Amino acid sequence: MRKLISIFFILSWALIGCSNQEIGVKSSSEPLPEKENATEEEPLEQEVEDKEVKEELKKENKESADQKQYVLNPNNWSVTPISSANPKVVLLTFDDSPDKYALDIAKQLKILDVNAIFFVNGHFIDNDKQKKILQQIHEMGFFIGNHTYNHVKLTDLSEEEQRNEIVKVNDAVEKITGTRPQFFRAPYGANTDFSKQLVKEEGMLLMNWSFGYDWQKEYQEKDKLTEIMLDTPYLMNGANLLMHDRKWTSEAITDIVKGYQKKGYDILDPSQLDISPSK
Repeated sequence: MRKLISIFFILSWALIGCSNQEIGVKSSSEPLPEKENATEEEPLEQEVEDKEVKEELKKENKESADQKQYVLNPNNWSVTPISSANPKVVLLTFDDSPDKYALDIAKQLKILDVNAIFFVNGHFIDNDKQKKILQQIHEMGFFIGNHTYNHVKLTDLSEEEQRNEIVKVNDAVEKITGTRPQFFRAPYGANTDFSKQLVKEEGMLLMNWSFGYDWQKEYQEKDKLTEIMLDTPYLMNGANLLMHDRKWTSEAITDIVKGYQKKGYDILDPSQLDISPSK
């Protein structure tokens, strides 16, 4: 009897040991939850993805910089091809914007699929209506230039007054459009050593013009303005054309652009103009 009891206890303990061993093996062989594995891998994957995006942006920026095909000639303010770019181009610019006709001019240029620079006076973007017009011109893809705040002759101002006239416009334009002007034109083409240096510090390209007529009384009519703009003896490759936010200019601009194109001129997109010399 005692032998039977002993055998029974031995067999029972043996069975219990085997059962525990099976349970232990099963627990140790279970994989880690998928969530824990993902938590360890995701930061590394995100880091790689962010790096790839940054590299792509650098590549796009370099390609954009490589597309600059023209430089400004400070001797006569014309634009000159850097290498093999077409030399037969003209640059359209409009001062004293956006007064009454800049938006209409911009709409006509948009239909014609050509670009231009609108040089802004700060006193024309003081109220909400004027700011909305500037925003519309910007959103159509046109470049916004700085033409000082009050259209005063910089040579008559102190350095601090000159700074206020220039920087105040840049700040205002950036607040409205999100972008600071890349181009500067002084009223009457009158610059000082101080204004030239300040323009460089602000990262803008300073320019005057090759010719312009719409401010002269004898050309303040559509047909006369069109004729002189197309037949002037000053027309040349790379001409930097000065026009203004005026009624007669708005009436003539479509004929002027088509006239240049008929003569074989391309209208230069300001995005192709290298502004780096001013930096």
